[in-house]
Amino acid sequence: MACAGVALAEAGIPGPDGVIHACRKIDGGRLRAVASTSRCRASERPLKWGVQGPAGPAGAAGATGAQGPVGPQGPAGPGIESFEDLEGLGCTLGANSGTIEIDFDVATGAAHIRCVVPAGPPALVRINEFSTGVEGALTDEFVEIVNAGATSVDLSGWKLVYRSVAGTSDVSLGTLPDGAVLAAGAFLLFGGSGYAGAHLADRSFSTSIASAGGGIGLRDAAGILADSVAWGTATNAFVEGTVATAPTIAAAPGKSDGRHPDGHDTDVNSADFAEGDPTPGGAN
Repeated sequence: MACAGVALAEAGIPGPDGVIHACRKIDGGRLRAVASTSRCRASERPLKWGVQGPAGPAGAAGATGAQGPVGPQGPAGPGIESFEDLEGLGCTLGANSGTIEIDFDVATGAAHIRCVVPAGPPALVRINEFSTGVEGALTDEFVEIVNAGATSVDLSGWKLVYRSVAGTSDVSLGTLPDGAVLAAGAFLLFGGSGYAGAHLADRSFSTSIASAGGGIGLRDAAGILADSVAWGTATNAFVEGTVATAPTIAAAPGKSDGRHPDGHDTDVNSADFAEGDPTPGGAN
């Protein structure tokens, strides 16, 4: 068939790929539709229509469709058939996960249920630095503790205590309140009644600690001794290994004994503490 100067063959046009192939006569411009441009003669130039170009960018997402129907109900769980089935189930205590434990009082039949949280790593809270005063002001003294661990520690009920040279009983320098938490790497500073350091004390104590010799202990909420240091002429139970050198009483800001690096602990006071310039509330 021919149309407006175009000759069309009935078969194979367009081709299987939807493309129309043609040959255009150079002299006169007459078009001839063919099944393949390979059939164009030397006096013709090949042409194509309907060639598919590259894919365009993806369009915007369409609107969300309607919610599908509710699926069938799943099988029933094991359920709780007796009070004892609670044993071992998960529970939370504050921010900590644990498991439920149950026990019974044989005499009364009373049941006790509690959430038991596994014990975490031991707290690495240490007495990190102390000063026994400066010239003319022996109450300008301090004790610094540090959390040398990698996690925060709840210090609720922990106590800082003091013993004289040969003392056998604790003298309280302060008890930490409920909710007291010391972040990893943080310091907590106890200042004496005349403390005048640049870093403000977090807690204060009124009992002066002797410069010639004495000992300081840190007890947890159960009263267990978590750390201690003794210095000078001390012979009390707070001595770890051998005593540390007593800090020199010097002009303000004075001198202190401190751990280097912070929190370093070999359980030998003379090895763990060295005299230096005081850095209350900061790194040694």
